[in-house]
Amino acid sequence: MSTIEISKKLIVINSTSSAISLVVNVTVLLWLQQYLLRHIPPEEYSLIPIVLSVMAFAPLITTVLTGGMARYMTVAYARGDEEEVTRICSSMFPLLLMAGVALFILGLILAWNIDSVLVIDPKYRFDAQIMLILMVFSTSLRLPITAFNSGFMVRQKLVWSDLIDIGCQFLRVGLLLVLLFEVSTRALWVTVALVISELVGMSITTPISMKLVPAQRFRFKMFKAALAKEISKFGGWWLVGSLSDVLKRSMDPLILNRFATAVDVTIFYVADMGPRLLPQVLTPITRPFYPILGAMYATQDFIKLRNTYTRTARYHTWVVMMIAVPAMIFSTQLMHLYLDGKYDEAGGVMAILLVVSVLAAMNALGSAVALAAGDMKGLSLRVIVVQSVNLILTVLFVIYLQKGAYGSAYATLTAFIFVEVTLKWPFCWKIAHTSFEDWFKEVFQPTIYTAIPSVILCFLCLKFSPPDSWIKLIVYSIFSAILYVITIVIIGIRQQDKIDIYKFSHKAPHFLKPVLIYLSRGHGSDKNSQH
Repeated sequence: MSTIEISKKLIVINSTSSAISLVVNVTVLLWLQQYLLRHIPPEEYSLIPIVLSVMAFAPLITTVLTGGMARYMTVAYARGDEEEVTRICSSMFPLLLMAGVALFILGLILAWNIDSVLVIDPKYRFDAQIMLILMVFSTSLRLPITAFNSGFMVRQKLVWSDLIDIGCQFLRVGLLLVLLFEVSTRALWVTVALVISELVGMSITTPISMKLVPAQRFRFKMFKAALAKEISKFGGWWLVGSLSDVLKRSMDPLILNRFATAVDVTIFYVADMGPRLLPQVLTPITRPFYPILGAMYATQDFIKLRNTYTRTARYHTWVVMMIAVPAMIFSTQLMHLYLDGKYDEAGGVMAILLVVSVLAAMNALGSAVALAAGDMKGLSLRVIVVQSVNLILTVLFVIYLQKGAYGSAYATLTAFIFVEVTLKWPFCWKIAHTSFEDWFKEVFQPTIYTAIPSVILCFLCLKFSPPDSWIKLIVYSIFSAILYVITIVIIGIRQQDKIDIYKFSHKAPHFLKPVLIYLSRGHGSDKNSQH
């Protein structure tokens, strides 16, 4: 019997806490980028995306060891096998410890020879070295304790980790304010504050995680080479997929750094900020499902799996479209207001990348379902093809066609539409036991058709009264969102949504009950609900 509770109440609680944590994080990021872009030159600002891009490759060195940890721990705990949990920790901890030491040594060597890897203004060389060393140290320390950090996930206590994360975010903000306003305005302080907050977070979360699942402990006698090999084999395919994802996110600024200009790096990084944050906006919806998907596969409950896959994709796309429609149409005006007209070109790049975000939302749980099913080989082979095409196109557009930041964006969109949609999506549908007809009816129709009125409204506003102030931009965006919600209510709500609304109406405040009951009309009996 599964020891992981499949509870909508837990999902809502964990999603809410994740959302609060995300709001704090996004608020800090938006303020920080705007402040730095106004007060430091692009050559110094470009250190942030460049160093982050280099560090994005660091986890790949150890993904073979860490990639399968969460999946194997979740399955073992779902089956109530605490001895297996201890065996997993005992088998992986020594390998993770050695990997952490090796990574730190490699990081020091890379930092010492940073000029041979990156194109950096000589006066910012020392800052770049310190930033890289600090981030390598934090990542290296995180590796060995990964063996004991699955407690929040398998016990579905994500709200606890989110509260800790919120506290660390406030610590990070406080440090940034002191360093930026009392010391100096430098890109270096971004990394200093980040690493300190990460170290504090690790010192708090690790002992709590071990207390949540006491079976997470190291016992030398329980080391099992065969189990470590099995997990590493699974992680090997995870490595392939992770490498592709890192190529997608990290090679753009690195290629622009080498073959374009610092301004292009800055434009792309700023333009990608919105599309980069959108998946984080959706994290509160998806993260609580990870242990639940594992439990569904462990119990072979494929009906609930299909319903969860399609509904989550639908909810993801609704959220993304509500934000993306006005952001795409008013992208140039948004960047002009946000950065005082310094990087207006970032608006067009952002609009292109937001299209990718919308499409990605339609397969929101695709990778998570493949992970739960243990089919990382099939997923990773497809992902590596997609991102290899993306990389080739980026080289073509940036190096040979000299399109700069726009070239990187065009490459991303082209690879996604012509390769990922046709290669990866059908694979995910099969694993999720979902037909194309089910996906089209439950995901595409209720999300894309319902956005048409909002798109028309935004284009009319752009044509007759462009948003030249924050007030106009916010008002237009609010009206677009309201119209989208109204359209969803009229033609977008599906049967499972109506069932949930009807159930919620029994617990809702009295003044809301008539509205909820009306929205849930035709919900059918509870017996029809499979999830």
